[in-house]
Amino acid sequence: MKKTITIIDTFGFLFRSYFALPPLRSNSGFPTGLLTGFINFIASVGKDFKTDYIVFALDAKGDTFRNELYSNYKAQRPEAPEDLLAQLPIAISWIEQMGFKTAIKTGYEADDMVASIAKDAVLKGLEVRIVSHDKDLYQLISDENSVYLFEPTKKEIINEAKCIAKYGVLPREFTDYQALVGDTADNIPGVKGVGAKTAEALIKEFKNIENIYNNISKIEKARVQNLLLESKDNAFLSKKLVTLKDDCHFIDNIDEFILPLENPILKIANELENYDMNRILDRVNKNGLSYKTAIPKGVVNEQKSE
Repeated sequence: MKKTITIIDTFGFLFRSYFALPPLRSNSGFPTGLLTGFINFIASVGKDFKTDYIVFALDAKGDTFRNELYSNYKAQRPEAPEDLLAQLPIAISWIEQMGFKTAIKTGYEADDMVASIAKDAVLKGLEVRIVSHDKDLYQLISDENSVYLFEPTKKEIINEAKCIAKYGVLPREFTDYQALVGDTADNIPGVKGVGAKTAEALIKEFKNIENIYNNISKIEKARVQNLLLESKDNAFLSKKLVTLKDDCHFIDNIDEFILPLENPILKIANELENYDMNRILDRVNKNGLSYKTAIPKGVVNEQKSE
């Protein structure tokens, strides 16, 4: 049986945790919703799914090659809420305090780190489980290589069949699909006027944007032809922007990423007490050290709401 490595899309997961939970606060008034969601996740590792190795992928500060290709990349993103920004550095510091490994490199986004680790893990014969809500990572899914996404809210494994059911294209076609539809969240231009259904039909017929443009005269609808021709440069630019880099080798020494045996939550006991997250500690102390078996599924939210 293959061993499994779990790769966390850290910022994406934490952002979703912040918006998924009510505005929890400690007794002193400090926001704790994101932190609670994060510790709930740590408590569920080994219960929602089994894993042998784990690593948290992080975004590096500064620009990447995508900013050089397109100065407006992610330019329209709104400012994150202050409560979220206050909790992020705490959660990141807890990752290392608990003994987990992070993956970060200048010039790479977290998604690129995920892609690189996944590629290396496949070469090492590992099954890969990527914890993320981010559709950009669908391009990495491979049933053949045992690379799957894990949607932590629904606790759902996303394989090739589920990618097809949701978007109508195979994971290996996903960057071409994104090159057509664009992405308003990241300010990826795509082909203006081409929506999901048209993109799906084009990819099903031609498989990729190179074939689409090489066979543009075979597209029956004149309107679609014109839209594609008007946005040709943006289509190829968009494909470059959404294609993840996988050349950052990071897990040469796989033993560094072994899932800790001792419950990592105990290592930040004082921190949790400072933020009045005492019920989690009570459960850990009561049930023992092995977080893979001791903590009940779905640690409850314990702070008060605003």
